[in-house]
Amino acid sequence: MKGKYIAAIVAVIIIAAGLTGLVYYQASQAAANDGHVAMKVADAPNLGVSGVFITFSKVSLHSNVSGWTNYSVKSTTIDILGLTTTNASLLTNITLKAGTYTMIRLYITNVSVDLLGVSINFTLNAPFAFINHPFKVAAHGDVNMVIDFNLTQDLNINSKVFTPNVGVVVN
Repeated sequence: MKGKYIAAIVAVIIIAAGLTGLVYYQASQAAANDGHVAMKVADAPNLGVSGVFITFSKVSLHSNVSGWTNYSVKSTTIDILGLTTTNASLLTNITLKAGTYTMIRLYITNVSVDLLGVSINFTLNAPFAFINHPFKVAAHGDVNMVIDFNLTQDLNINSKVFTPNVGVVVN
């Protein structure tokens, strides 16, 4: 009887070893036909853009109390390429009544892009940049606001169209 148990155990070991060998052989054959992909990510180059000049003409602010109010801006052209929240260029100073303002429109009359050494006027997809970002002005208080354009999204180099996509930083 003891011999039958030993024979059965040996048979199970041989079958298990055979199946393991078969699986290993099939896997090694499949691996011989595998390739490898090194996937990397990078940011697209700036495509030769060396300046983005936006001409602003007016600012409109909306409050729930007074609706839309327009504020003239001396026609100002600013090269915003490379400007960040820490070195932003002043567009205008506005004196406002204390209160909550909910929306902003920055009116744009022209966008010119220096591309590979040539100045190109872009078509405006909209006459203003629209910002839906509430902010409060306190009596005798100061608000510092940076309108942050996203040139990666704003500029369509191929079609020469400018679509303002903006964010806001309020201090």
